[in-house]
This record gives sequence, structure tokens and C-alpha cells, in this order.
Amino acid sequence: MTELIMQAYQVLDEIKEDSKYKEIKYLDQKMLELYSIEIKAFQEAKIKYDQVMSEGGAYHPDFKEAVQKFGESKTVLYSKPEVKRYFEVEKEFQDELNQFLFEMTQAVSSHIQTPNKLGIIKKGGSCHVR
Repeated sequence: MTELIMQAYQVLDEIKEDSKYKEIKYLDQKMLELYSIEIKAFQEAKIKYDQVMSEGGAYHPDFKEAVQKFGESKTVLYSKPEVKRYFEVEKEFQDELNQFLFEMTQAVSSHIQTPNKLGIIKKGGSCHVR
């Protein structure tokens, strides 16, 4: 079992050396440096939006304002080039990780469920490792 754990750490170290992983980490730091005001505005708008949704949703008196501010802050933040690139690279990296997980589980058993391309694990059935 110790050998298996050591191999898992080796795989993790390889993942950390991946260029996409490094780019994600770089872009994360860059966004914090460049867009701290936009990030803070987005987070505050999201908190208000979540509060309004939990307290009555469309029937809440502040619903329209909360939705508008949340949408505007999201549009501003998500239109930044570093943010766009971050989500592109993150998606590519997630797809690679999902493919890796699929290949690993298939090596063990074809009955083990893994996330599909959308990252969703289908319900139903169970693992019948023989």
C-alpha cells in the first residue's frame, strides 16, 4: 500500500509540472494583482444575489437590482483577457484529468463510473469489480 501511495505522489508531482497547471497558477496570481477591485465587486454582488435568492427569489423586493448588479459585475470580470484565458486553460486541464481518471479506472474495471466530458457521473448501477 505504501508503494501505491508513493506512486500517487509521483503522479501528483507530474501533474504539478504540467504546463497547463502552471499557467492556471500564473493566471490566478495575475488576476488577483490586476483585477482585485473587479473580483471584490463580483464577490459582493454574488453574496447579495445568493441572499436574495434564498430569501424569496423573484419575489424579493431587491431581486431585480441584485440580478442586474450580479450580471454587470460578472460581465466586467469575465471579459478580462486573463480571466477568459484562465477558464479556457482550466477547461482543457480538467478534460485531461478526466481522461486520465477514465483510463485509470478502465485499467481496474470497466464498471467503475467516471465523469463524462461535462464532468458528470451518471447515476445508477454500481461498481462490480470482479
